[in-house]
Amino acid sequence: MSRDSGYQWFGGKIVRDSEVAAKEQKKPRWMQIQVLSTDGNPIPGAEIHAGVWTEEPFQHNRDYRCDEQGQTTVELPQTLSILRLWANKTNFVGLFANWSEDQDNKRPILLPAEFIFRLDAGTFISGYVFDDDGKPIAGVKVEVDLVLPRDADETQRPSLDNWLAYGTDARTTDERGWWILDNVPAGDNVEVAVRLSHPDYHSDYEWGGLQKEQKVTMKSLRDGTAKIVMHRGTLVTGTVTDEAGKPVPSAVVVWGDDPYFQVGSQEVRTDGDGRYRFPPLPDGPMNVTVVAHGWAPEMKKVEIGPKMSPVDFQLKAGKTLRIRFVDKAGAAIPEVFVGIRQWRGGKSLYNHKHPNVIDTTIPRQADASGLFEWTWAPDDPVTYDFYRKDYQSLTDQSFTAGDGEHQVTLLP
Repeated sequence: MSRDSGYQWFGGKIVRDSEVAAKEQKKPRWMQIQVLSTDGNPIPGAEIHAGVWTEEPFQHNRDYRCDEQGQTTVELPQTLSILRLWANKTNFVGLFANWSEDQDNKRPILLPAEFIFRLDAGTFISGYVFDDDGKPIAGVKVEVDLVLPRDADETQRPSLDNWLAYGTDARTTDERGWWILDNVPAGDNVEVAVRLSHPDYHSDYEWGGLQKEQKVTMKSLRDGTAKIVMHRGTLVTGTVTDEAGKPVPSAVVVWGDDPYFQVGSQEVRTDGDGRYRFPPLPDGPMNVTVVAHGWAPEMKKVEIGPKMSPVDFQLKAGKTLRIRFVDKAGAAIPEVFVGIRQWRGGKSLYNHKHPNVIDTTIPRQADASGLFEWTWAPDDPVTYDFYRKDYQSLTDQSFTAGDGEHQVTLLP
């Protein structure tokens, strides 16, 4: 059948040309990946993790395993804004490759059909974890970040993977309090940051916290004599109730001032009785924030210490914040993104939807009529950022709920 007719054979039947174009557009793309050692030998079983940013329906994170030739094929969507690949294998130094579109010049990503990772052999570091009485602690989660060397040019492909042991790849201490890692780059200029966590001890909430405090050197990690002491810390507990004194379950309770960017989870949820419990924390001043859907957020500054009382909250009804977004002609701008930047001097009140934090369910976007509405906002000022594609972003905009409807004009 002639294509001029507007129809053609496709998949064993006659279909419209437009349907063929749509089907062909949805066909996945592929990138051939090979992982070799630096001497050119294939690395069977090497693992590839792919992270894809796309607006198409697509599985954004996937894991692949290389065959006997060190090869695998990564599936890609037709269009994407970012592609990130990690290559790892036991006893080898991991590598990372990144491609992203040039948003300033509106240039699409030019991806190669094939890409090769060449992995160096890894070296070992190890150490021990003890409590204040010198007893080994089993079950400590040990994460390791590569501090040096770092590639000065982040667009270099591939570059070193700085996550030497992170998340599900973290190491765990045995009954001797001992851990070991085998994928550290060789060289005298290499530095790492070790982060420890355990439910019964004060964990690291910054990379290398206890390591720096106790002056643990890279030399001691290399020769296996490194020792880090974890402290018991103080347990902070409390309850969250409503105005009538009834428990508020599933409230998000945050310690500290910036849960999104500080390493490690800083939030817990209340149980069915409105009770919460933080992991052991260091003594000293700290802000505690509660966010519960339908109730005004609340914050308290407390002094953490051995004799502290439970930190209880009784929430009150929130106020309604309405912000309407318009262009310079007064026409509504739909679906503007609204991000909370700051409240009461910190960032413990947030509306990010991200794996780093627990979802607070605070609204994040205006509706189709350009109206952003939050019916349980606090009654004091909150600072926001506004973003909409094809318009100039606005940052550090302060509004107070209950003051009527606010109008914000965005410029193209």
